[in-house]
Amino acid sequence: MAFLVQHAMWGTIDATVRDLGCGRSWDAVHRARPSAPLNCRECRHGMVAVHSPRGLRFFRHAPRAPRCSMAGGESLEHHLLKLELAQAARSAGFHAEYEVGAPDGSWRADVMATSADGTRRVALEAQLSPIAVEDIRARTDRYETEGIAVCWFGVAPRPWLGSIPSLLLDSPQQAGTSWTVRAGIARMTADDFTYLHWAPVQGVSLTDAIAWIMSDRMRPHSSVWLAPIVHGEAGQGWAAEWTGPNLEKWQMWWTAPRYIEADVQQEREFREQAEYAKLVATLPMDAFRERTGIERLSTLKSLICGHFSNNVTRTPEDFSMRFAPEYEDGMAFYGYRWTHGMGKTRDRKPFIVVYPNLRSGQTWDHDVPVAFPASIGDQLPKMEGLWLFDLAEKRIWPAAPRRSVVSAAMESWNLTATVDTQQQSPGPDADETVAPGHEPPGQ
Repeated sequence: MAFLVQHAMWGTIDATVRDLGCGRSWDAVHRARPSAPLNCRECRHGMVAVHSPRGLRFFRHAPRAPRCSMAGGESLEHHLLKLELAQAARSAGFHAEYEVGAPDGSWRADVMATSADGTRRVALEAQLSPIAVEDIRARTDRYETEGIAVCWFGVAPRPWLGSIPSLLLDSPQQAGTSWTVRAGIARMTADDFTYLHWAPVQGVSLTDAIAWIMSDRMRPHSSVWLAPIVHGEAGQGWAAEWTGPNLEKWQMWWTAPRYIEADVQQEREFREQAEYAKLVATLPMDAFRERTGIERLSTLKSLICGHFSNNVTRTPEDFSMRFAPEYEDGMAFYGYRWTHGMGKTRDRKPFIVVYPNLRSGQTWDHDVPVAFPASIGDQLPKMEGLWLFDLAEKRIWPAAPRRSVVSAAMESWNLTATVDTQQQSPGPDADETVAPGHEPPGQ
């Protein structure tokens, strides 16, 4: 079965066009006497015009035809779909021709649609028989190499659907109905989701889909979004219309350029937010490490936890260090403790906060001990709960030793006694001058 044949005098004629593409009527080739000189464009064998009971006009090989790809192997549904594709392309203002092959024989399109100015070509392929995914991808690549856009059309779920530019169709069930797109067109929508997501576009006729493809209002797109899934109305999984065991693997669908831009923009914004979140999370740690000169913060953690672990049930894993906004750029150390009958709970306050330099930790009320590197200990102001640490010596100590009540009382008594003694000791009168040679004995 074929729609195009070669006439000895009129050239190529098309059974799907009213004037056969050459200004002639169908009666001039159908049951004409004498028979019209028609030949197959591929094998050059004689062809016969046929008008089926369903009203379909086509050509078939005369008896004793040689082996030819046009001599059979294509179902009536396949030919009807090719006819529909060509008519839809013509309705969109394109010139459509059947069985157009490459000069080198590397490809042959079921329908080749060409724009009026010849600048755009689109191959429309009716693929109703099984084909390997690798083979159909290779054929798609050959079209793209030639600068030809392509769309494959199927009527049953196949493994190749969604791996290349394709549409799954519903064929007419009865006379007067039209071909419709079952799956393969999607759009981005917000609905009740935090981010835009892909949703199926339903109720599209094949004629409209072809028109959108021809006018570049719809393009094949592989989603760059993290979860490239087409959701149904319920928002979970694939839409009911996207049936078949392979459809959860769809990687490409047709959509409008604005949705492609939205998809790319959303992915870009998400990546930027993720990078920013990562930067915010790591930058304070890096800055703290640089300002303190501490290469490995785990060393500091071991020192702090080893000194302040006054609970025998605690292990290094029971301590954590993190930045808390209420302590500016200080590193707060928290611990977990065992509470009788309550299990393990985290301390609400850090047991110490480590600051990297003098510009830190002086603008808030210190309700927890603070520690600074010992290298700047002589620059620190006097403050309660101040500690110094030296990682090289693996030591941490209070900047001012704690005083007991006894030592504080003794210090106060010694200070008072010294003052009293100074008040009782004799001294020269301020107005009295000692003449030379009259110094006290022994001087």
